[in-house]
Amino acid sequence: MGKAKKSTKKFNQRHLKDELERRKEHKKTQKLVQKREVKKKRKANGSADDGEEVFTGVEEIDDLAGFAESVPKGALAKLDLSKFVEADPTAVGGEDVSDDEDIAALLEGGEDDDDDDMPSDSDPEDEGSDVEIGGDDEEDDDEEAVFKRELEAVSKKDPKFLEFMKKNDPSSLAILEDNDEGSEDEEEDDEEQGEEEEEQAEDADMSDAEESGSSKATVVTSKMLDDWEKDINKNQSIKSLKRLLLALYSASHMESENENAPQTPYRIEGMRIFNKTVTASIRTAPKAFNHYAPIVNDKVAQKSGKKWGIAQALIKSYLVSLLELLKQMSDPAMIQYLIKESERMIPYFVCFTRYTREFVKELLRLFGSASVDDGVRILALLSLRRLVSLSPPEVADIALKGIYLTYVRNSNVKTIANLTTIQLMRNCGVELYGNDANASYQHGFVYIRQLAIHLRNSMQLRSKESFRAIYNWQFINSLNFWTEVLATYCGDRAEEQPQLCATLESLVYPLTQIILGVARLVPTAKYFPLRIHCISQLLRLSSATGIYIPILPMIIEVLESPEFLSRRPVNSTLKPLSLDSQLKAPKEYEHTRVYLEIVLESVFGLLADAIAAQSVRIAFPEWVVPAVLQLRRWRKRAGKSWSRFSKQLQGLLEKIEQSSLMVVQKRNKVDFGPANLTGANQFMSDISADATPIGAYANSLRKVKAQQRATMVEAEMEK
Repeated sequence: MGKAKKSTKKFNQRHLKDELERRKEHKKTQKLVQKREVKKKRKANGSADDGEEVFTGVEEIDDLAGFAESVPKGALAKLDLSKFVEADPTAVGGEDVSDDEDIAALLEGGEDDDDDDMPSDSDPEDEGSDVEIGGDDEEDDDEEAVFKRELEAVSKKDPKFLEFMKKNDPSSLAILEDNDEGSEDEEEDDEEQGEEEEEQAEDADMSDAEESGSSKATVVTSKMLDDWEKDINKNQSIKSLKRLLLALYSASHMESENENAPQTPYRIEGMRIFNKTVTASIRTAPKAFNHYAPIVNDKVAQKSGKKWGIAQALIKSYLVSLLELLKQMSDPAMIQYLIKESERMIPYFVCFTRYTREFVKELLRLFGSASVDDGVRILALLSLRRLVSLSPPEVADIALKGIYLTYVRNSNVKTIANLTTIQLMRNCGVELYGNDANASYQHGFVYIRQLAIHLRNSMQLRSKESFRAIYNWQFINSLNFWTEVLATYCGDRAEEQPQLCATLESLVYPLTQIILGVARLVPTAKYFPLRIHCISQLLRLSSATGIYIPILPMIIEVLESPEFLSRRPVNSTLKPLSLDSQLKAPKEYEHTRVYLEIVLESVFGLLADAIAAQSVRIAFPEWVVPAVLQLRRWRKRAGKSWSRFSKQLQGLLEKIEQSSLMVVQKRNKVDFGPANLTGANQFMSDISADATPIGAYANSLRKVKAQQRATMVEAEMEK
C-alpha cells in the first residue's frame, strides 16, 4: 500500500466519522425493517418454532400507540378500543402496575382441536420462509474488522499520520482502544473465574466440616421439650426459647431440599418427637413473642429497644420454620392448622418484608394447588386478605397480581366437576380486589387492556392461531373474573363501598366492548356455547350495575341461525351435552338435534332473564315490542320443526304480555312526565324483578337448570 493521498487524509479528517455514523444508522434502519417483516411473516404463517399464540393472562405490551392506530378488519371494524388501549392506568392515582417476574407462559395452548376447526380468511404461507435475524450484526462486525485492519496498516506505514489523527480526531481511533480493552476484560474474566472456583472449593470444604459436625448433634427427647416449655411459660426464659426454636428449625428442615440450610445442634428422630416439637413451639412461642414484642391493634407496639432486639432474631427463626412446614405438609388438616397459626403471626410477618413476600407466595401456591381441598383455599384467602390489609401497598400489588394469575393458570375447564373449584377461586379473587380502590383499578385496567389487545390482534390477523388465542378457557374465564369484580363492586356492593364503585365504574364500558367482540368473532353454530357464555357475562354485568347493554339482539341472532330455520337437524342417540363445560360443539354433536335442543334451552333461559331484568323499567312495554315481533316471526317459521320449544315460547310471550300490562297499570298512576329522569329511574324501585310475571318465569327456569347441573356434577363425581 502506497502513501495515502492528500484527499484521502482530508476525507479521513473531515468526513470519516460522519460517514461511519451514517452507515451505522443505515444498518440500524435495515435491521428494524427486516425485523418487522419477519414478525409479519411469523404472524401470518404461525410458524411451528414460535408455537401457538394463546392468551397468557399477562404479557408486556410494546408499541401500544402503533397498535392503536391500526384498523380491525371484518364485521367488527367499528369496535373502538384504541382510546382504551392508549389510556393511562395511573389516572386514578398511584404508580403503574409492572411485571417484575417471568410469567409469560401461563398455559400450554388453547383448545385441542384440529386445524380445520378454525375458519381463516387467508391461507398461511410455507413455514420454511422465516428469515433469521442476525445477519446484519455479522456484517457490522466484518465492516469494523476491515476498518480496524486498514487503520493498523496505516499506523505501521505512516506513523506521522497516526500521530496527526491522535491530536486532531482521536475518536476515529477508538476502535483500536476498544480492542485492547476487550483483551484486558477477557483476562479479568479469567481471573474472576479462577477466584470463583477457589471459593467453591472452600465452600465444599466447609460443607464437609458441617456434615461431620452434624453427627454430634443432640437428639431431642420428650423430656427436653417439656422442660423447655415449662421454663418458657414460667420464667420467660430466652435460653429455653432459643433451644426450642432451634429444635423447631431442625424439625422443619428435616426433608428440606435447601442444601445451604445451616446445621443446628439438635436432631429430631421419630414422628412422635416431630409432632411434639411442632405443637410445643406453636403453643409456646407466640406467647413469648407477645411478652417481648406485644401486639396492639394488629401492630407490633414497639419495634425498637432492648426487648425488640432480643425478640427479632427469634421471631425470624420462627417465621422461617412456619414457612418451611407449610411447604412440606401435604395433609389438608395439618395445612389448615398451620395456616391458622401463621395468621396469628401476621403482625410479625409485616415487620419483615422478605418473609411477608415469601408468605404471600406460599399462600398463593396453596390457593392454586390442585392437591388441596376448598377449606385450604378459603383459609389461604382469609390470611391473604388480612395480610394485605396490614401490609404496605407494594404487598397489595403482589397479592392482587398473584391471585389473578393463579386463577388464570388454574381456570382451564376439563370437566363439569371442576367448575365449582374455579367458581370458588373466582369468588376468592373478587373478595381480595375489594380492599384497595386504586390498586384494584390499576390492575383491572392493565389486565382488561391486555384482553382488548389480544382481541384486536385476532381481528386483524383473522387466522386460526389468532382465533385460538381468544377461544380458550383461560381467556373466557378471565372475562368472567373481571365481570364478577365489576358486577360485585359496581352493583351488588356499590352502597357499601361507594369509592370503589366510582373508581371501577369506568372499566364497565371497555369490558362490555371486549365481550361483544369475542361473542361475534366467529359467528358460527359450532361456537354457540361460547356465545352463550358471553351473553351470560353481559347479562350479569347489566343486571348488577343497572347499565343498559343490548343483549337481546345477540340472542335473536342465535335463533335466526340457519341451523334452526332452514337446515334439517340430524337425529342422533348421543347423550345430552352440558354447555357449562364446553366452548364449542364436539364434532359428533354438530348439526344434531340433541345439540341444537340444548342450545335452544339455554337461549330461552337467557331470553327470559334478559327481558326480566328490564321488566321494572318505565319504558318496558315499548322496549320489548321489537323482540316480541321477532320471536313471533321465529315461532311461525320454525315452530313446526321445534314444536316443544314453540309451546315454551308461547308461554314466554304470554308472561311478557302480562308484565307489560302490569307496568302500564303502574305507569298510569304516576304524576310526572318523561322529562323527569329521577322519577323515571325510581319507577317501581320497590318491586323486585322476580316479582313480575316474566321474572317469576325466569326464576323457575333458573332453578330447573341449577338442579340439572347439580345432577350432572354428582354423576361426574361418581365416575
